[in-house]
Amino acid sequence: GCRGSMSLSRKDGGLPPDSVVQTEEEILSDSQRVIEKYHNYRSFAMQRVVLAPCSPFSITENLLRESIKLARNYKVESHTHLAETKDEDEFCQKTFGLRPLKYMEKVGWLGDDVWFAHCVHLSESEIDLLAETGTGVAHCPVSNQKLASGAANIPYMLKKKVAVGLAVDGSASNDSSNMIAELKAAFLMSRLIYGISAMSAEKVLAMATNGGRDVLNQPEIGSIEEGKAADMFLINTKKLGFAGGLSDSVSALVTSGDSQIVDITIVNGKIVVRDGRLVNIDEDKVVEKANKISQKMIEG
Repeated sequence: GCRGSMSLSRKDGGLPPDSVVQTEEEILSDSQRVIEKYHNYRSFAMQRVVLAPCSPFSITENLLRESIKLARNYKVESHTHLAETKDEDEFCQKTFGLRPLKYMEKVGWLGDDVWFAHCVHLSESEIDLLAETGTGVAHCPVSNQKLASGAANIPYMLKKKVAVGLAVDGSASNDSSNMIAELKAAFLMSRLIYGISAMSAEKVLAMATNGGRDVLNQPEIGSIEEGKAADMFLINTKKLGFAGGLSDSVSALVTSGDSQIVDITIVNGKIVVRDGRLVNIDEDKVVEKANKISQKMIEG
């Protein structure tokens, strides 16, 4: 699992409502329980636990320190959202006297066993710090655009050889969680902000594959090679969206693709999507249930 915990409520100076936080003892105890019960250390494992406190503005300094200590004792990865918005930057400077990344450095949250989502509001010197410490980044361009958070300086991160992967953030800030859409968004956003030579289709595809491998520290994924996990998706390029664009197949995937183009998805050797539909669940029932829950939430 990779989604986390909050302990710093509004009454204590944080941003989350008091009703959604837990005590630090509850969080740490349950985190330890989940690691011991569910984490699989073997290569090709499909069940791994990552300790993921929500963000620096919803977690106390002590919990951040204890969380990273617990993760390293058990040799599991750590993750949180960082430098996503200007509000977060202002909060950290006002509350801790430090910008978000320097605060995380203070509490021991840098290293090749850590990755941060977003990293939109970082200076070049802060990106240099990511590179020096081997800390990874999960780039979420669709979410960053929807929330008007800003544009992460991905071209400079790649230049400095920071491990950068592509991610979809959460459904509340992305809606469809469509990884193919992230390819195009990453390509277009970097070009719009940093210039036409700042991003290529090949670099985007590399982030989505080998970038994820490097961020997650899973050498068995990221490429199709003998001895690696059979993770891949297959598409039929004889579709209208690809018409006339197959002279450059990578560019066609990045700029012409959408979630409907995927015919088959294979994860660790098992087919999970066939003919564009999930094989292990009833999609119609999921849609019906989700719509009912959504309507109930809207109606209160």
